[in-house]
Amino acid sequence: MISEEQIQNWSRALSEIENEKCISTVATIKNILQEKFGDSVDIFLQGSYRNSTNVRQDSDVDIIVCYNKAYFPDLSGLSDQEIERHNSILIPSEYSFSQFKSDVEDLMRKKFPLQTERKNKCVFVKGDVHRVNADIVPCFILKRFRPPYYVEAEGIQFFSDKEEEIKSFPRQHYENGADKNEATDASFKSVVRILKNSRNMLIDKNEIDEKLMPSFFLECLIWNVPNIQFNTFSEKRCVNSILKVLWADMDRIEVVESYTEISNLMLLFQKQKAQTPESVKLFLSEAYNLMNS
Repeated sequence: MISEEQIQNWSRALSEIENEKCISTVATIKNILQEKFGDSVDIFLQGSYRNSTNVRQDSDVDIIVCYNKAYFPDLSGLSDQEIERHNSILIPSEYSFSQFKSDVEDLMRKKFPLQTERKNKCVFVKGDVHRVNADIVPCFILKRFRPPYYVEAEGIQFFSDKEEEIKSFPRQHYENGADKNEATDASFKSVVRILKNSRNMLIDKNEIDEKLMPSFFLECLIWNVPNIQFNTFSEKRCVNSILKVLWADMDRIEVVESYTEISNLMLLFQKQKAQTPESVKLFLSEAYNLMNS
């Protein structure tokens, strides 16, 4: 059984020293990117560091470098006639996404020749005594169109080296997460950190596979829990309450299908994702037993 004291420790954000290393990493890489691309890119953070839900074992930073002179269109909400009209006036970018990612990679290799590695979805720069690990994610703007031709939402899109299409809305994710944290008197992000630490302990003990519950997915799961469930007198009771709500929800297909990412712009359970209600229940069971057995 995990003690209340341990749960309280898990709920806390990174220490000031750990946070300073993250800040230093972001500043260093941002300066390098801006020197090369200037105002052709927007550089901002996403992920657990940006959202203040990171824990010690995942205290790297995710840096988005978005080329703002081109965009990928999401036309799924338009009719066939509207799509045809949009495509007829679309001017293709002369600068391809694949070239942009390669240019970012080359730039990092010049600055960090021994620390840079091209990965499937990002350019990875290994940290040192002054910097934490950094995942640099090159992308283009994503524009979601709705009838007749207005842009409903803007996010980011990129293609992995395995030709996977990845779309997300990191700014909306941040804003909605911050709103929920305020509405729950800061309990939302505390619970996320507690359950991330629980997951990491379960992985270390070989109780679950490390791919069972990704950080992003776990954070989104918790965000879908009604705010009233966060209003308890102790962090342990709060976590147990949320685990029970999630367990019950995973047995109700209509509820599962209503779960969204924190941006509230994409469904959480999608066919291309490995996570299912059954895999969620496996994690919930292990996390509950860790907390209470």
